[in-house]
Amino acid sequence: MELSTPRALLLAVAAIAVLSFMDVNIKALSADVTTIQILFFRQAVAALILGGLVLAKRSRFPTKAQLPGHFLRAMLVGATAYSFFYAIGKLPLVLVTSVFMSAPLMVSLMGVIFLKEEVSKTLIFGTILGFAGAMVIVLGGGSDDIALSDDTFAWLATIFAPAAYALGVVVMKNQTKQADAIAITFLQAAFVGICVLPFVFFQFEMPNVEVGARLVGVGVLGAFGFLMFVSALKHLPASVFVLTENTALLWAALFGFIFFAEVPALTTWIGAFMIIVACLLAARKQVRRTPKR
Repeated sequence: MELSTPRALLLAVAAIAVLSFMDVNIKALSADVTTIQILFFRQAVAALILGGLVLAKRSRFPTKAQLPGHFLRAMLVGATAYSFFYAIGKLPLVLVTSVFMSAPLMVSLMGVIFLKEEVSKTLIFGTILGFAGAMVIVLGGGSDDIALSDDTFAWLATIFAPAAYALGVVVMKNQTKQADAIAITFLQAAFVGICVLPFVFFQFEMPNVEVGARLVGVGVLGAFGFLMFVSALKHLPASVFVLTENTALLWAALFGFIFFAEVPALTTWIGAFMIIVACLLAARKQVRRTPKR
């Protein structure tokens, strides 16, 4: 199914909303279970759900020669997820999310190098504006909310996550034409789940019913969120698509208000406006370049 650029951008924003809600659940779970368990359930449940969809739809899989590339991308996704999950368990969610906003800058550079994508002045300005909006939200708020951690690995994980993510997005852009989105997402979840299973075996602790249900919920949100993510990316340049990642901070503010009665500061709305303008600039530029059909 072909999507117009505006619809693909809306799908991308919706995907970020679903995945942001998943992040909220992961942060809450980090006090009860290990990061590796969260990662395993996130991928294993997603693999089960997507496996059923793959069978029902008889989805097209990559060829045997293409599988090593999909395995490599799955490892990048697994490394990104583990780093991000660990970081948000140790550091404030808004801090980790804001650092993750550096991913568009990395994707833009990698898109030019590996995908030969054109990076216009509008796209560069939009990326910088979006990142600046994220910084306004974080640095303009109350400093009491940004508690520092002496966990060195948490800080390293915070920095590593967006770099691994950006490389994964660039790799996935080429792979979206090799198979159906459901098959790609299923393979990713299955590869990561299988690879982390030995580590889970030695650290496994049986969760209670409530925690178990929340772990399953994380997998469900991750499966459908990433499926939407892959479908949107198929119809957008990687460097344009990743600008929508900046809306994660908007969703974090909304979910914080709904679930934790957190009232965003004025700077949050100023930063949100900057992020929205950045996304609109990128969308407007891309629509102009889309040939009429």
